[in-house]
Amino acid sequence: MTPILQTIDGLLTSRGHEVQAWLDARNAEVAPFFYGSVDLRHSGTKLVPVDMNIFPAGWNNISPAARTRAAEYLSRCFARRTPPVKKVLILPESHTRNLYYLDNISALKGIFEDAGTEVRLGGVGEEITDRLELTSASGHALVIEPIRLREEGGKCPVLETHSGFQPDFIVVNNDFSDGPPEMLTRCTKQPVVPPVGMGWYRRRKWVHFESYAAVVDRFGAEFGIDPWLLSAVYHRCGKINFKEQTGVECLALGVEKVLHRVRQKYAEYGITDAPYVYIKADAGTYGMGIMTAHSGDEIYEMNKKIRNKMHTTKGGVTNSEVVIQEGIPTIDRVDGHPAEPMLYMIDGKPVGGAYRVNEGRDAENSLNAPGMRFERMCDTTEGKLVDATKVTGCNFGVYGLMAQLASIAAAREAYEVYDI
Repeated sequence: MTPILQTIDGLLTSRGHEVQAWLDARNAEVAPFFYGSVDLRHSGTKLVPVDMNIFPAGWNNISPAARTRAAEYLSRCFARRTPPVKKVLILPESHTRNLYYLDNISALKGIFEDAGTEVRLGGVGEEITDRLELTSASGHALVIEPIRLREEGGKCPVLETHSGFQPDFIVVNNDFSDGPPEMLTRCTKQPVVPPVGMGWYRRRKWVHFESYAAVVDRFGAEFGIDPWLLSAVYHRCGKINFKEQTGVECLALGVEKVLHRVRQKYAEYGITDAPYVYIKADAGTYGMGIMTAHSGDEIYEMNKKIRNKMHTTKGGVTNSEVVIQEGIPTIDRVDGHPAEPMLYMIDGKPVGGAYRVNEGRDAENSLNAPGMRFERMCDTTEGKLVDATKVTGCNFGVYGLMAQLASIAAAREAYEVYDI
């Protein structure tokens, strides 16, 4: 067991009830989002959430036991609502040609059905004007129906499918990088979760990192752990245009600032590795708009290919804002290849996970890139499903704690106080 896993595992063993009470108290202060997923990086010295996804894909990558647990948590959530949830509409991304993404939607739909609800899929893209019959990569049949708003005699408009299915609960699996459809902003009668205002058209990663830093500082003070061991140094940069190479001076300076702070912590902990940083699009997902750097000089030396890669993100959106984040080299391996844990959550509680594996990348790079695959994660109820010789360092309890800290931070992101 690595030093950081040993530290947190020891904390959970000796003070687990206190840790859970602390987590419960934070969730009582601000309710967690309906669901989410957290990407972790584990260097041996550090274990850090590096991304918190509020509209998570990849539910098809968790194990059958994890799906059962997710359905149980959903069932409890829905039973608490007044009236209890019986009909659910899932709104997926519009890129229906991605057959692996459709596997995710099929798995998510199955989890909701196992929770005892009737489920339909609705299309929110302008191109979805007719009923779509699709087949996922694994052969699962799916039907996506167009949706509409219907006025009810002066009452609040209700969202329904064109076939007349009226949900009492709407689940969004679309990050709305280019903004939400007007009908969702007008839909006030039916709960829409997560809030569409958390889409990437508005959300910023630096706000999450700032929120997480406050949470982990509080957690570290309570339980005697250096927050740096559980978090990454970050720096927000100003406006940048990668294609025209404007704003690169600020970016290069920011890289050096992060590296300087990391070198100080490396010296404190006797780490001899050379530090590096990730430069990430401040708004975006799907592993787009990410590069690494070991010095500020590398920013001035970017070639045209890298500049073009960093210039746009999902949907062709121009990437004009970036965040610089301390790089966490992964020591996790699956079949000997670099891997990183991903935890999936319902109502702020971890239900299962998977490893993202990429044979074409090294321990420093982002693994969310072409060539990646997924391996189910072990947990206490299904350890035999994962060959222990394939996966190194799997500790579901420790990973779950880190995911809960990230979830608490996400719930505290407050965009109304920032000029973004």
